[in-house]
Amino acid sequence: MKTWKKEQNQTLVLTAWVLFMVCVVMGFIVMLLLFTSCKKEDIGFENVVEGIEDQGEVITHLDYEFVYCEEFEQSYYVRYVINIEDVFGPGNREYSKWLNDEDVLTGSAYDYDYKGSGYDRGHLKPAAVSKTSQEHMNHSHFFTNASPQKPGFNRVGWRLIEEEVRHIVGDKKQDSLIVYTGPVLNDVTEFIGKNKVGVPKYFYKAILFGDSTKAYAYLCPNEKLSKPYSQYIVSVDKVEALIGIDLFPGLSESLED
Repeated sequence: MKTWKKEQNQTLVLTAWVLFMVCVVMGFIVMLLLFTSCKKEDIGFENVVEGIEDQGEVITHLDYEFVYCEEFEQSYYVRYVINIEDVFGPGNREYSKWLNDEDVLTGSAYDYDYKGSGYDRGHLKPAAVSKTSQEHMNHSHFFTNASPQKPGFNRVGWRLIEEEVRHIVGDKKQDSLIVYTGPVLNDVTEFIGKNKVGVPKYFYKAILFGDSTKAYAYLCPNEKLSKPYSQYIVSVDKVEALIGIDLFPGLSESLED
């Protein structure tokens, strides 16, 4: 009888220990999930597709590359290099027209998505740095290189920022620049056209000098800019945290801060 009771007690102790360990493991998993969720919400990723760089292939045109976002019918980013020939080449935008990008198998936006919307077809890689040849200029007019921008933003403040960046090479302060330009696809609530092209609330442009001595970014609201463009300069780190992409892997943190 005593032996039976002893075995029963041992069984109860073992069962209690197993239940305790299960509770500990489950608690750890719950805490980990909560921690991950909080970190994500703290920087506003709730409306951005997780793992952006794994969502699609990098598609390359003549002198730029991009990853396309099917949900919002535009690119997460366009990456390009600005050289002197891009600024002073013979390409002429007057001979180019906007086209659907057939390299995106699911199809990109079309001209009719923008027509009558009140938004410009805002270049991500500017036409003004796509002058190497007419073919380069034509490639800058695929809709994968466009995003809906308010006219007061695209034609004034954003244009001045594009000019400032372009002149770094044009004035021979640097031989080249590596640039990422894209929409911030957080909290998109407005859409245009038949294909439901998302209207970003912010745009960014991250710049790395060709000799890797300087890196910085612009972060601007999609509206007429009310401050001097220099006041929209932020660190590359800030943009990377916002969009969830490591734009310049391997770059020194001292340059990105």
